Amino acid sequence: MARQPKFRKSTNLKHRLLSAIILIPISLYIIYLGPPYSLILWAGVTVSLFVEWAFLCLKNQLPFWQKLICVLFGSSYLVFSVLWIFQYLSTGEGWKLIFWLLFLVWSTDTAAYGGGMLFNGPKLAPSISPNKTWAGFFAGMLGGTIVGYEASFWLFPGVFNFWGIVLLVFIAQAGDLLESQVKRWSQLKDSSPLIPGHGGFLDRLDSLLAISFALALWQVWY
Repeated sequence: MARQPKFRKSTNLKHRLLSAIILIPISLYIIYLGPPYSLILWAGVTVSLFVEWAFLCLKNQLPFWQKLICVLFGSSYLVFSVLWIFQYLSTGEGWKLIFWLLFLVWSTDTAAYGGGMLFNGPKLAPSISPNKTWAGFFAGMLGGTIVGYEASFWLFPGVFNFWGIVLLVFIAQAGDLLESQVKRWSQLKDSSPLIPGHGGFLDRLDSLLAISFALALWQVWY
């Protein structure tokens, strides 16, 4: 009995790595090509996001009024995030910002996953996501900040400041927890089985959507 969880973790890690090896280069290349290819890609992702969100809403176990608030806020959140990304994918130079955000998010997720696996320790939010630890959180903050800061010199020299990047990395991890809470309300482990080892597009893009929503609000405000 003790060996079964280790086997599952090993299998899940293999699936995660294989999916990443295949999907990351393809996605980056299409985004770099720009419109119309990047828009076609994002249109397909957007459809998947809303289908997964509709499924989570149908499975939501909250009382009616709380469920209604969750559905309305979550739908607005998703629309703002998707449209904000769309505006950059529709421009010739927009790939630079999307690349930078993806590097930041992927490095945050990878460092958090690795830090949690390596150090374990106290749980971050056991009632929301039992597998997340404080070690993983701080590893994610460190990894995402370093990669985001270094990548900004390549893509946007002199534009992003250090503390702004730290804030975005924090928002990325908060977005991950937010989606975990929504899945808990729906009593589901993944938003869908679409991406082996990762779940659905909502599971894979939760951090990017959180950052996009925050930047969309900042853009509207200023």
